[in-house]
Amino acid sequence: MRQWLARAHRHLRKVHETSKLPFALGLAIVFALIVTVVGVSIYSADGISKLDLSRPGYEHERSEVASTPTQAAYDTTSPITRSAIDDFLREYDGRTKDLSQYGDFRDAIMDDANLQLSAN
Repeated sequence: MRQWLARAHRHLRKVHETSKLPFALGLAIVFALIVTVVGVSIYSADGISKLDLSRPGYEHERSEVASTPTQAAYDTTSPITRSAIDDFLREYDGRTKDLSQYGDFRDAIMDDANLQLSAN
């Protein structure tokens, strides 16, 4: 076994010295395959795959998922009118109001009481 490993090591060193690009590409492909196999095995072993709604057979569950409303699309070729500005400002104010519920980022926000880390 030891002689075989020594021969394999000499052969790999010879291949590496004579043709570095194909050796590097082969090594990258082997590494990608190993990482993929490890990732897929973790995905299936931890039960995460049971939560994946994109898998086949979950069409009914996907249809029940509530999607959030998307941002309104604005016509970029028309002239700017007062009503277009009012529509934009109305949506902007609504989104600003939603964001203001989170508060400012200050040291007080990271307090234990705000993060509910204390027993009080």
